[in-house]
Amino acid sequence: MFKRFAFNWKAQTAHGLHSPFVFDIYTQVIDPIYQQNPVNIQESIIHGLGKHLKLAAGKIHVVDFAKLNETDLQALSALLDDQDNLLICLNIRHSEESLQNWAYFAAKTQAIHSIELFEMGIISLKPIAPKQHFFLKKS
Repeated sequence: MFKRFAFNWKAQTAHGLHSPFVFDIYTQVIDPIYQQNPVNIQESIIHGLGKHLKLAAGKIHVVDFAKLNETDLQALSALLDDQDNLLICLNIRHSEESLQNWAYFAAKTQAIHSIELFEMGIISLKPIAPKQHFFLKKS
């Protein structure tokens, strides 16, 4: 409960988002899904992002940070080489190790936009703006 409170304290809504890319996916995908309050928020956001961004097949990668091992970390690092990839990181708060892995990948220079939702994280590699990290919550 305290972790959620601490997250919401620093998280923002659409107000004040200066990135057109993040503003677009927040207002068109993330917040509408939050408002619907589906049973599986993560699944809804994954499908919503894929549909909205119209990504080519094989360019959206869903990684469960609760189940990462050394081989997975290497494979995830390799995905950072293709700027057309979008990484969806599930269970980033599963454990301290999961949160550390999330922070590590969000800090990588290739991660142009890292978006932290309480339930998950999103990493965009497209060099369309300066590197930024966002904490987003339900409006």
